[in-house]
Amino acid sequence: MNSSESLNRRDFATLIGYCILLFGIAIISGRPLTLHECVLPQTARSMFADGDFVIPKINGQAPDRAPTAMPIEPWLESPPLPQWITVALATPFGRCDSEAIVRIGPTLVGTYVVLLTAWMAALWYGRSLGLLAGLVLATTLEFTRYGWLAEDEIYLTGIVTTVVAVFVKIEFVGGQAVGLVNATRTRWGTVLNTLFGPRSRWVTAFFLLMGATNLVKGLIFGTVMASIPLAGFLVLSLQPQRIAKYVWVWGVILFLAVMFAWPVAAYSRYPDAFDVWYFDLFGRLRGTYKEINEPLWYYPVNLLWMLMPWTVMIPAGFYVTRTAAWRDRTSPERFLWCWALLVPVVFSIPGGKHHHYMLHAIAPWAILGALGVRQMRTWILAWPKWITHPATAAAAYGIPAVIALTVAGSKLPGPAWLPYVLMLAAPLITASLAWSMLDRNAWRAGAVAFTVLFGCYAGGHFYAAQHIDSNRQDVVFLKSVRQHVVKDKLPILIDMSANSFHGMMGLFYMPDDAVLLHNLSFLRAAEIKSPEVLVVAMASLKDEIESFGTVETLETSQRIPRARTSRDKLTLFRLKFDQQIARIPAHNLRVNPMQAMNRMGGPHLADTVGQTEVSHATK
Repeated sequence: MNSSESLNRRDFATLIGYCILLFGIAIISGRPLTLHECVLPQTARSMFADGDFVIPKINGQAPDRAPTAMPIEPWLESPPLPQWITVALATPFGRCDSEAIVRIGPTLVGTYVVLLTAWMAALWYGRSLGLLAGLVLATTLEFTRYGWLAEDEIYLTGIVTTVVAVFVKIEFVGGQAVGLVNATRTRWGTVLNTLFGPRSRWVTAFFLLMGATNLVKGLIFGTVMASIPLAGFLVLSLQPQRIAKYVWVWGVILFLAVMFAWPVAAYSRYPDAFDVWYFDLFGRLRGTYKEINEPLWYYPVNLLWMLMPWTVMIPAGFYVTRTAAWRDRTSPERFLWCWALLVPVVFSIPGGKHHHYMLHAIAPWAILGALGVRQMRTWILAWPKWITHPATAAAAYGIPAVIALTVAGSKLPGPAWLPYVLMLAAPLITASLAWSMLDRNAWRAGAVAFTVLFGCYAGGHFYAAQHIDSNRQDVVFLKSVRQHVVKDKLPILIDMSANSFHGMMGLFYMPDDAVLLHNLSFLRAAEIKSPEVLVVAMASLKDEIESFGTVETLETSQRIPRARTSRDKLTLFRLKFDQQIARIPAHNLRVNPMQAMNRMGGPHLADTVGQTEVSHATK
């Protein structure tokens, strides 16, 4: 293919078709939601039910049920743009309670990011490299995983990549005129005119989109993620006129208006939401959020597996771009290096780290990986034929895989025949990939390589769903509980006191009228009218439930949470209330944002006969 050509319609159609097939596996597979993945689907389902598009909630209810419902549990960890998109996509279906529906958004956003990345790569390096870069990104392990998951990470990746693409449009298409409209050179030439003068529509879009980075994930997180490579590139360019077009008062005002629109709206209704934002932001910076503290070298090590299977190709990409990146201060290569390297460097400074924080900066690594593939093909074709023969690759990689499977294959979860299938597949896969690196026909080589990768990902996805997913047994249990609810026709109550994520998972897989218990003290709520109910809670809480009446254990999940005991299994209880229990109205009790996330104790419904109600809980 002509390297000077840009991507055409067929190329975009190829990328769209491949991504829809690859990411869409999660839509049709029926793979259960992970524990953390339940946050977005359940809060979106609540938003779909109550129509409140400002405050995401764990247990939002339709307006006609609100007067008799339990207290609202606000989930203000992240802004609600992902919920808005999920609700919009669910509206044509008239429901937002299935795994397939909530995973449509990630499939579409993942595809969109691939297209933007391919466009940027093609802009700099031509059609063939652009198409290859898009396919490399789509099949990069970390990106593929989050293209499957209904989490807000992929939505932030979409916004951040859009900001970067607009920046690339300003800086690399049409020169500086794309950004400047007499901004730094007016007939008066005054500083005032520089600050307030007009800019192009692309610069206006840049500030608007930069503000939108604060509508996904934690506050300020996305803005910092998008700003790091752009600021680094501008500073290292040593050209003040490049920076000048972004020193624009009206743009900053637009940026701040979009950035703070949701936080101000949420704060007006929940002033204590600031406690959650402070905890999340400064807890990560200071390391006081100990659950995610990691060492300084966390990202360099984890990038090795996150970028698979392209990890071995990326060094060649750095090699071929080294001269331009070092010598040309305004080159695409310098920008790629800033984007790929500055983000992990800066995010290595805070104590709080997680591998998915790097998802939003996988795109530059994919472009470098595509450049590396092209360079590796050039090198490999010059090697002796006996080294590059597909049989050599099959032996070099397939034999160690067969030996490993012979030794440890019996420990793999799944059917007994699985290790033997993998023993056969390993040399065939390596031989196919080696052959594709040698084929001089780019379309045929790409078709073989990316078909093989698609097959590997599809097989891995379905295998993990059946045998590896840590929460699959809990979901099987919850679906069985739903059948109990239909059969017994009793109210179902979901306890979230042990883990907020378990509460959201339980609600998502239950009927619309399921009730969330902030903790078991809410079993005495006056809003519970039935003399007998079904309760999902941890097995260890049976004694506490028995204090409310007669308890029967109906079913228990087979999953034991990691590093815990069987007492931590999700369990279904049938509770027949003691008629002497003092009932207390609960719907007016306030659950603050920290309590909703189980980062603060309370509130509790106290027995007014023998105790006094927790005073701060009603304030």
